[in-house]
Amino acid sequence: MDAILDGLNNAQLAAVTSPSDVLQILAPPGSGKTKTLTSRVAYLIRHLNYQPWNILCLTFTIKSSREMKERLGKLIGNGMEAKLVLGTFHSVCRRYLVSYGHLIGIAKNFGIADSSDSLSIIKRIVKRLRLNLDPKVARSRISSCKSKGVTIAQLSNDASTKKKVDQQEFAQVFEAYEGQLDQANLLDYDDLLLRCRELLSQHPLCVSNVEAVLIDEFQDTNVVQFDLMTLFAAQQKRVTTVGDPDQSIYGWRSAEIKNLERMQTQYPETLVIHLQDNYRSSGAILLAAQELIQQDESRPSKSLLPTHCPGTLPVLRRLPSSDAEAAWIVSEIKRTIGMTGGMLTYPDIAILLRSASLSRQIESAMAKVGIPYRMVGGQRFFDRVEIKILLDYLRVVSQPTNNDAIARVINIPARGVGNTTIKALLEEAETKKVTLWFLILDAIRGNIKTSTKITKSVEQGLGAFVQIILSAKQKLKDPIDPSSPQSLLEHIIKKLKFQEYIKRWYELDCDGRWANVEELISQAAEYPIALAADLGNRDVGSATVLPAIEGIAQSDSDVGEETLSMFLANVALATELQTDDGSEDGDIKAQVTISTIHAAKGLEWPVVFVPAAYEGSIPHSRAEDTDEERRLL
Repeated sequence: MDAILDGLNNAQLAAVTSPSDVLQILAPPGSGKTKTLTSRVAYLIRHLNYQPWNILCLTFTIKSSREMKERLGKLIGNGMEAKLVLGTFHSVCRRYLVSYGHLIGIAKNFGIADSSDSLSIIKRIVKRLRLNLDPKVARSRISSCKSKGVTIAQLSNDASTKKKVDQQEFAQVFEAYEGQLDQANLLDYDDLLLRCRELLSQHPLCVSNVEAVLIDEFQDTNVVQFDLMTLFAAQQKRVTTVGDPDQSIYGWRSAEIKNLERMQTQYPETLVIHLQDNYRSSGAILLAAQELIQQDESRPSKSLLPTHCPGTLPVLRRLPSSDAEAAWIVSEIKRTIGMTGGMLTYPDIAILLRSASLSRQIESAMAKVGIPYRMVGGQRFFDRVEIKILLDYLRVVSQPTNNDAIARVINIPARGVGNTTIKALLEEAETKKVTLWFLILDAIRGNIKTSTKITKSVEQGLGAFVQIILSAKQKLKDPIDPSSPQSLLEHIIKKLKFQEYIKRWYELDCDGRWANVEELISQAAEYPIALAADLGNRDVGSATVLPAIEGIAQSDSDVGEETLSMFLANVALATELQTDDGSEDGDIKAQVTISTIHAAKGLEWPVVFVPAAYEGSIPHSRAEDTDEERRLL
């Protein structure tokens, strides 16, 4: 029996072996979509002799990418899965920009501005221009514009922008923000997609080798991602997507449910296959979900067929108040665990909320009776203070033009450079349209006199900081040791006397924080130092670089710099130590999970409570799309 096709049902088999160049697989929850998509990739390689480095597999989460890679390793073996161009949209776009970004003017070793970097830049712009805009709202609006492909020029020329003061102010902030990113050689998350679209539009030869494009969770794609799909597949026009209109719940992130219809218009020859068998939920739950979702008359007609028995009916419990509701949930949790004789435990139970603010009464009620719980979205590994400090030092070494990274660590450990001085230097640098790094470097070398007052002690502190960065950059260029992130980290930790710093400032939990530092070093050590071999093996592609294409040159890469750049990019794009459900290393302690419904997408528990299922909560009072709210429930 063929291992690739073994165990597939009729619909899955039809999808995997379909001869159609353009295939749209509609796959409800629990229908085996990951198995189908993975088997499709393996089938293209083993049966149709596609080269793995010419196949693009695009996902939305690191977890999905990792799962696909592991499954493919078992199906096709011989390390072939590592030669696929497989990853999230953002990570794959970054790989193309690293290799070919020079063709559209993107400087070598660009960095990625995370959400905190973007917000900091926008806050300074709003303050400097004395505008009446909320920086968080402005950041969200900028992201929304970019996700929809709206440029500054389009925004400025819009008639409504010229009439409204707040629109004019927003356009000012947008333009200044883009200028700051350009000056610092940074791209934000949305830029990775936008600039890749620009690259592929102008230089389609970059993807002339691509034989097939496969996309998971297609209902979550936005306008730019749809364009990327067509550009990636421009040469052969072979596309397979897996999606489900009933799972489109990210409209607020600019996801376009209409992309499913657009695909069929763009490619009239699209073959649509429905996966109907559900292997996850009981018949009763499926029936309730179907009766709810069928109220959306605009959705394509499709059914869910249970493979399990009817099971327990869903319960609708009406209660007079949120406090009574919380008390009932607590009593039900205790009763459920007691009645099952311990077969069900706290990790088997989840409380899913439409809004995080609804958790207060539930948390209070659980605390009173001693039920342990965890809130999904707690502090992540890479958000811990000691880790952020070291990562910022690495960012400065990799990219001294990153003003915000410099500002965060220039006085850590304390060097006598106060916050007032840092803010003044940062403001001066941005006003003069130079980077903070070059302003400081010229100042301590005596090349310029800054308008910001720099005392002798401040000058010494700045000099000490510059020396650490320069010594690390020199280590990065060491021909004997193309410094891996690990060796650079160890160098910086030693120069900073970082363990002593932790003991002095975090006396009560210094051991735990130092253990986090050691974990970061371990992470850096595991990073593929095999990049040097990959750079010399472009003809067939690899896990880190794209295959060479005749007639178009890739950027030359310094091994040390590129390894560090890739390490930092992976940190920015995903938290490797954190699984999608918020736990680290997959270790879920004996706790009840409390999560928003959005954050719980793709996860499952034997027992689920959905509090506050009433008008105004779900559907939410501010929701613009009632159908999306229905899909959410």
